[in-house]
Amino acid sequence: MSVEEFQHSRLPAGAEPPEDAGAARLQLALEQDFTTLRVIRGEAEAFVRRHRPSTDPDTLADVRLVLDEIACNAMRHARPPCELTLSLRGDRILIEVSDSLPDFARGREGYAGGGRGLALIDAIAESWGQTPRPGGKTVWAELDLSPEDPSGPRASG
Repeated sequence: MSVEEFQHSRLPAGAEPPEDAGAARLQLALEQDFTTLRVIRGEAEAFVRRHRPSTDPDTLADVRLVLDEIACNAMRHARPPCELTLSLRGDRILIEVSDSLPDFARGREGYAGGGRGLALIDAIAESWGQTPRPGGKTVWAELDLSPEDPSGPRASG
């Protein structure tokens, strides 16, 4: 499923599907206060565990890392309001952070204060990108939550 299909198949804000629908969505406001990031991580992890309890710990760690990198970038460089959206459909999770800064995020090679987050996201996520929107942009990444196949790499979706 392409990201565009995934995004268009999401549920409306605040909607919770029936348990067997295989889709779920969580939206959280991101404050400019980094102490709230721990709470957001916890809510995101609980959301994935509630809807995909078979997600293995390594995959959940990947979700947390990608979420952290995208959220921290917005919290560090953008202006409020910022919003995190997690969307589950099948064995895929889409992590989106929307902010009010129209400039696209970019990596900074050799930057002493960081700048490696997009490279990490690129290495972990199945796909990722940035989409302009009125008044800002959305940075998104899609990950596969399928259980690992002990005989080889993750099953493709």
